[in-house]
Amino acid sequence: MVYPPHHETLPHLTKDNWREHAAKKKQSTLDAIPKEWRFDAAKYAGQKNVIDIPRQTGILSDKDIEITEIDDANQLAAKLADGSYTAVDVTTAYLKRAAVAHQLVNCLTEFFPERALAQAKKLDEYRQKNGKTVGPLHGVPISLKDQFDIKGMELTMGYASYLGRISPENACLVDLLEAAGAVLYVRTNIPQTLMIGDTFNHVFGRTDNPWQRELSPGGSSGGEGALVALKGSICGVGTDIGGSVRIPSAMCGLYTIRPSQRRVPYGKATNSGLGQEAILSVAGPMARSMATVELFMRTVLDACAADFDASAMPFPFNGQAYDIVKQEKKLAFGLARTDGLVHAHPGLQRALTITAEALRKEGHEVIDFDLSAFKEAWTVAGQIFAADNGEDIEQVLSAIEEPLIEGLLGADESKKTSVYELHQMNREKEALQQQFLAAWSKTASQTSTGRPIDGLLCPPAPITAFKPGHNEWPTYTCIFNVLDAPATVFPVTFLDPKLDQWKDKPEPYNSTDKKYLERYDEKISEGVPIAVQLVGRRWREEALLALSQRVVGIIGKPAATGGKL
Repeated sequence: MVYPPHHETLPHLTKDNWREHAAKKKQSTLDAIPKEWRFDAAKYAGQKNVIDIPRQTGILSDKDIEITEIDDANQLAAKLADGSYTAVDVTTAYLKRAAVAHQLVNCLTEFFPERALAQAKKLDEYRQKNGKTVGPLHGVPISLKDQFDIKGMELTMGYASYLGRISPENACLVDLLEAAGAVLYVRTNIPQTLMIGDTFNHVFGRTDNPWQRELSPGGSSGGEGALVALKGSICGVGTDIGGSVRIPSAMCGLYTIRPSQRRVPYGKATNSGLGQEAILSVAGPMARSMATVELFMRTVLDACAADFDASAMPFPFNGQAYDIVKQEKKLAFGLARTDGLVHAHPGLQRALTITAEALRKEGHEVIDFDLSAFKEAWTVAGQIFAADNGEDIEQVLSAIEEPLIEGLLGADESKKTSVYELHQMNREKEALQQQFLAAWSKTASQTSTGRPIDGLLCPPAPITAFKPGHNEWPTYTCIFNVLDAPATVFPVTFLDPKLDQWKDKPEPYNSTDKKYLERYDEKISEGVPIAVQLVGRRWREEALLALSQRVVGIIGKPAATGGKL
């Protein structure tokens, strides 16, 4: 089958009527929520922090709350397996909580209770008849970013130009997850084009951060971030080409992994930049515990991703590599506080200090690592992403003259990238990857373990949750997309204005850094999550998961500071 370069905008959409159709589509998502699951959201209009509101609306029963507040999907799967909960019970609870979440922060694009409950009923019947589960995710609800096609359902990927587009088949990951027993029930909001660390488009509008609704949840998987933070999902699937699972996870207080390329199936999903393979987008889980992240990765890898997706690797979960890290007595970590381009704000520095001190207290080693040596990766990424001069985006938008969202650059015919020039970008990318491997290996001479560092600690962004339109700098994540190094993110603390002030504000590296230093506002960000990023070595997700589990176990789950929101 030969895929066309883009979905062709349907004839009924025009430059004069697409806004009307977009408004109808947005309303249809709300209309899919049963009336008994709706509430007067205006009652909470002045409340910035809405994390606890789902418990207060009266829509969720005590059992619904009990089910949806299990943070570890392994525990939920065990209760489904032993019959403590039915799949219908669990699916209903999550549908209700997702419905509440959407009314609070506008995080959903698709809400499909009938399909989800029908699937849950089949799973319950299978377990009752056979005395066993379908697979490791039997009855576990999984939410999806609005890129993962489900046959027969509409998918717009944040483009008004895609309104009315019906998926002809499932994305490969959808087939794998359902084969493992997962129940799919919602899809979540994204930015138009996916190429920005925020979440808004002309169809569904803006998604808010549930910790502080004046701020963004990040992006591009921001709808997932907001939904999972409100416990409307125990595990969501996002994608990441420059930080798009790590940024919203950091800003919404979640756990995630950005895997190396082609380990998690991505085939037949809708995407931007079709055919661009120099820096591949990857799919990854977003969850409320690192244990859930691990369960997702074990399930996907052990299912043999290549059996579902011709572009995915066939390698199962490497239990031996995982166990070695789990059992290692002394670990060594690199610590990078800056990328050499934009300083990370005080709260992020404090989170790194908390983590490093906790590791040292447990007998592990933390040494400095110069991440600024790889700042050229940001330039390479920008050149590769812009190599088509914006033509990919322009082809989608032009049919109905759909405006490009603020913060993105459109086509520039004056800039032409030749095939030769693109090849040189790829050469530079590989040179950076070789340089990173050499720098990592060289740390063996600095550690007392005699081994290179086991992982690299650094900020996931220069800022915590931000005002809409204020996140143009994803270098702390995008560097590792260029290097194709797997990376996890996990919450460490919450922003405290008393603790997180500039004591000695650094001299800016450049005009962008100056802007970020001046923007810092500890008062509006009070109480939002602060995370740390932990980077591993390419293709070694299992070792990184074990390492992340150990670090998370040492620092513990942060408690909210109760900021005045």
